[in-house]
Amino acid sequence: MSRKPFALLLALVLVTACGTLAQPAVNQPLAVTPLPVNGTLQATPAPDVVSADSAPPATAVLPGDPAEGERLFTTVHPVAGAACSTCHRADSEQRLVGPGLLNIGARAAQRVPGESALDYIRTSIVKPSAYVVDGYPDIMPKNWGKVFSDDELNDLIAYLLTLEAPVVASR
Repeated sequence: MSRKPFALLLALVLVTACGTLAQPAVNQPLAVTPLPVNGTLQATPAPDVVSADSAPPATAVLPGDPAEGERLFTTVHPVAGAACSTCHRADSEQRLVGPGLLNIGARAAQRVPGESALDYIRTSIVKPSAYVVDGYPDIMPKNWGKVFSDDELNDLIAYLLTLEAPVVASR
């Protein structure tokens, strides 16, 4: 294979794999046909793929550190007077004072149509009166948005999104 067609093939593979910065990672995969004798590349949609129109929204990649988020979740913050774990269970969906947070990512993704779990959780932390779960009083401290920096919020949300119950295989 000469260098020019190889460079074109490599560029096509990299662009297909990486996409662009402005596009979400739900691009339709391409199947690259073998290089014909005349040296032109052809890309066609791969068979049996879900189109971007019918695909579920991509999960946002959050630049947070779940281990640091867990530390923040269990640390009493003097400004707020509590830790998140004072009122929320991390290992259960059962109520403590507030809702249990096990499986919060899946539940949050279903709460507000068109809103991601990440956005729902962030809003619930920094503006807790925006989404009060039925049956719960609006008592969550309103200053968490001032207690946590943006990086700390990312860490905390990254941790919360790890709170998933193990899947039990049925027999």
